[in-house]
Amino acid sequence: MKRKRPEVIKRLRPHLDKGARRMADALLRAPDRPLNLCAVFARLLLFSFGRTGRRLILRETIKEIYLTSLKGINVVIYTALMLGVLVIVHATQQLVKVQGEEFVGWLLVTLVVRELGPVWVAFFVLLHSGTAITVDLGNMSVTGEIEALRTMGIDPYRFLGFPRFWGLTISLVALYVLTAFIAIIGGFLFAKIFSDIFWGDFWRSFLHALEWVDLAVGFTRCIVFGMVIATVSIYFGFKPKDKLGEVAQCTSTGAMLSLVLCASLDLLVVTIYYL
Repeated sequence: MKRKRPEVIKRLRPHLDKGARRMADALLRAPDRPLNLCAVFARLLLFSFGRTGRRLILRETIKEIYLTSLKGINVVIYTALMLGVLVIVHATQQLVKVQGEEFVGWLLVTLVVRELGPVWVAFFVLLHSGTAITVDLGNMSVTGEIEALRTMGIDPYRFLGFPRFWGLTISLVALYVLTAFIAIIGGFLFAKIFSDIFWGDFWRSFLHALEWVDLAVGFTRCIVFGMVIATVSIYFGFKPKDKLGEVAQCTSTGAMLSLVLCASLDLLVVTIYYL
């Protein structure tokens, strides 16, 4: 029965109203989107082994890293500091009362390094750069710039998508390292004000709790998040064709899909870690 459903929808489509037709078209296109996303992801990865236009691609990649990392670095520093304050100050006040300062390091590793750090940075990059990539490419598609590149024999996925793909992924990893560092250092400085905890005990507790598996999980999540957000943003950036209104719709759909995919893959990574 499942194989016959698309044929049934096609036969009923002429007899449906406008809203029902849109829903029918969406059902017909639903199986194609995951395959198209996988194809775009594989295509962007394969471009890593190409040699054509390396200088131009490297320049565009550095530009994307600058726009993603340095343009919003003040927001990242502030929010990372608040994350460290909320985690360390409130936890330290309670742990000091029961003489459990040795658990401060474990708490930092669990929340900042492994759990909240990668998720927060991915959310920031999605809002700051993922949507911007979709809007930028969408406007270029509507105005005919991408079609002009194809006419000149230039692959737009290579010269427009590839630098944004790696630029966003590298930026997410770099911002994750910065977030973890600021949260730990800033959190300790504020914890020192509100509670009696020594620098040596703090770092011994943190380094004793930190393991290579925690770093591997944190960096893996960042890389996965970066690739997913970049792939979805680029895919939806090339979708608009005729109207500027399509750009806003594709941007919204791409952002929501990125959230869903990141949450699903994050659940998969966490499940593998705890098995």
